[in-house]
Amino acid sequence: MFRLNVNSDFKGRKDINILTPQGMINPFIFCKIVLMKLSLYILIISLLIATCNSKDDYIAEVYVNILIDLSLPEYSDLQVSGNSIFIEGGVEGIIIYHGVGDDYKVYDRNCSYEPSLACSHIDSVNAGIAYCGCCTSAFLLGQDGAVANSPALLPLKTYYFTLSENNQMRISN
Repeated sequence: MFRLNVNSDFKGRKDINILTPQGMINPFIFCKIVLMKLSLYILIISLLIATCNSKDDYIAEVYVNILIDLSLPEYSDLQVSGNSIFIEGGVEGIIIYHGVGDDYKVYDRNCSYEPSLACSHIDSVNAGIAYCGCCTSAFLLGQDGAVANSPALLPLKTYYFTLSENNQMRISN
């Protein structure tokens, strides 16, 4: 179990290393094994971090400059507070939500959770809550597109708008 090591190389003196365990690993080899394991752990963690943050996982910036006449029949649903419509534009389309009075909110239909997926867009709105057809995310349209249900963590992307006196809405970014 233990051995007694005797070293007689030191000017005739006998140095005794008292009770070193048999099979003890050379400290150099031990450090080498620890460094190899540490390097492997660092490599695995860095690969996980690199694969989790895809460069395509953001809502793209696209040019938006749309003018619509809210008095046209196709936009008549917006005359009632709490209603919303989908129109073309933006990344996946645009949601126009009519709040109270002249309070409108304009959002992109692209879901903020994994927006690079083809199915990641808002496909229905019910009682001021927008639902993603790809995941279980839900967003409150009356509260700046805030997340109502996960897995999304970020609100919907908003667009600026101006409303003129003759019922013309200009949507831009």
